[in-house]
Amino acid sequence: MTRPDVLKAAQDNLWMHFTRHSSYEGGEVPMIVRGEGAYVYDIHGKRYLDGLAGLFVVQVGHGRAELAEAAARQAKELAFFPLWSYAHPQAAELAARLAELTPGDLNRVFFTTGGGEAVESAWKLAKQYFKIKGKPLKTKVVSRSIAYHGTPQGALSITGIPALKQIFEPLVPGAIKAPNTNLYRADEISGFPGLEKDPEAFGRWAADQVGKAIEMEGPDTVAAVFVEPVQNAGGCFPPPPGYFQRLREICDTHDVLLVSDEVICAFGRLGTMFGGQKFDYVPDIITCAKGLTSGYSPIGAMIVSERLFEPFKHGSETFAHGYTFGGHPVSAAVALANLDIFERDG
Repeated sequence: MTRPDVLKAAQDNLWMHFTRHSSYEGGEVPMIVRGEGAYVYDIHGKRYLDGLAGLFVVQVGHGRAELAEAAARQAKELAFFPLWSYAHPQAAELAARLAELTPGDLNRVFFTTGGGEAVESAWKLAKQYFKIKGKPLKTKVVSRSIAYHGTPQGALSITGIPALKQIFEPLVPGAIKAPNTNLYRADEISGFPGLEKDPEAFGRWAADQVGKAIEMEGPDTVAAVFVEPVQNAGGCFPPPPGYFQRLREICDTHDVLLVSDEVICAFGRLGTMFGGQKFDYVPDIITCAKGLTSGYSPIGAMIVSERLFEPFKHGSETFAHGYTFGGHPVSAAVALANLDIFERDG
């Protein structure tokens, strides 16, 4: 298509995400056509610094030819096959590679095509796991206010941003909110003057509020706690000292799964491969996506502790869940090449 045709198609046919389309009435939809390193270029040749790396995605920068070449090689050999009762080498190799990188015994990798699907998968697994273990009432999830965990119906319930949820309600029931770790508002959030000057005490308080939420609902009804290592929505809130260690204790006490939602934080975004390594905790489940391929092809993953997979090793138990494009051969090949770049370039 010519430049005018492409711009017209964007106006007349394309429905963009999280976009107020009235903004472009009588104007032009911004059109990005290529990227190089930390920069992208629009259809008129204007250069922009890609300060968000797409959406916290393009870890190794734009224009990495070797990632495009890895995709092309794989597409020529095996462009697609689902992970339904069959495997393919790229998914198996990537799962093994991720298992080597994760903390603790998080050795089982369930592939999705994005982060919201990974969060959705984690909630579904938590529910089924406890049903298998004879605790069928454990279905609820605790997450934090203003946290963002995705847009599917379950993930949106876990999300703590009311404005994103109201127009889609009713959502999946059973999602409870606890305070976040915004140290700059610690006094206001907690009601205790002086916590803003005592990060460790605030961290203890914030973690204990998760524990109180579990106790209020009844520990026999709560399946999981979902938290980001650094909460992005609301202004990027790092955990206060000791927060995750206390959260781990609380989850263990109440037999609740700790889910580390690392869709943004994993793969170098915090300077480590996973958030647990940055803040010294081992979750039961990691959800991830984005930086796993640096955005060169879509992929996501739910990585789980060996004990959560154990009930599915025997008998007739099946996790009746999956996605057509989960663990796509081309995406898996790109992810492997992307991890090579991380290791080679530091």
